[in-house]
Amino acid sequence: MVIIIGIIVILVILITAAAGFYLFITHPKLVSRDVALEIEESKDFLGDFPSYKKEVLNIKARDGYELHGLFVPYEGSNKMVIITHGYTYNYEGSIKYANVFRALGFNIYIYDLRHHGYNKKTYCSMGYKESRDVEDVYSYFREKLGNTAIIGLHGESLGAASSIMALKNLKDADFLVSDCGFADFGSLSRHLAKDGMHLPAFLVILPAILCCILHGFRLDRIRPIDALKENKSTPILFIHGKIDNFIPKSHSERMYDECRTKKKLCIFDDANHAESYFVNRTRYMEEVSAFLKDIGII
Repeated sequence: MVIIIGIIVILVILITAAAGFYLFITHPKLVSRDVALEIEESKDFLGDFPSYKKEVLNIKARDGYELHGLFVPYEGSNKMVIITHGYTYNYEGSIKYANVFRALGFNIYIYDLRHHGYNKKTYCSMGYKESRDVEDVYSYFREKLGNTAIIGLHGESLGAASSIMALKNLKDADFLVSDCGFADFGSLSRHLAKDGMHLPAFLVILPAILCCILHGFRLDRIRPIDALKENKSTPILFIHGKIDNFIPKSHSERMYDECRTKKKLCIFDDANHAESYFVNRTRYMEEVSAFLKDIGII
């Protein structure tokens, strides 16, 4: 009897931990727009962005989900960049990168990931649906601007992983800047469970199965690195912080090794997660500019 009770208690603990980890991943506590703007202002990241001409532009994904965003035109330019922010944040976090591309003469689109920012609350799929959203946003602008336009992608964290996954189906994206993205969510979730939540790494299989039951896909089978095998043309600039303890730099290193197109890897010393621009914005701008010059975009 004691053994049976003990087994039941262990199962309850495991199920509770798995459910908690599932909710931590798919329904994270989101940073509000006011707080995000306050953070970006405190780091002097807004620059001249408030003075730019902007248009509210919401784009519907293939499943009817509406993505809220801003289009920032650059008169006379045929260059376009789509910037996708990171996990728990909103498009206020894309402003600093918008300023980088604005200085290089790009039209810009920043938008909220599904479940984030102004968008309707649903759940975060860690790239499964978000990558399709990147594809749909890209297709919107490709149709609007035509085949002669230069259209590239920039993503941070989840935004980077989603943008890389989108390359599986986007055969004509002109470039991608991938900042601190993950290579595969299986290894990342084990890292987060063990080091972030002090849970046994094997527990990640349970929320993966739970997600499959509830939403039809396995979290542990989300692998941006696999999309690189399908990418035959898009050049990629990989950026990562050396001391990133949320998504270790090894993720970008692995993807750099797998990438079969024009590529470059830039590691920023003293940068934690999504802090490369923060620790050295001058170098960040120079690396992006040099890469785009090297591939003939500017």
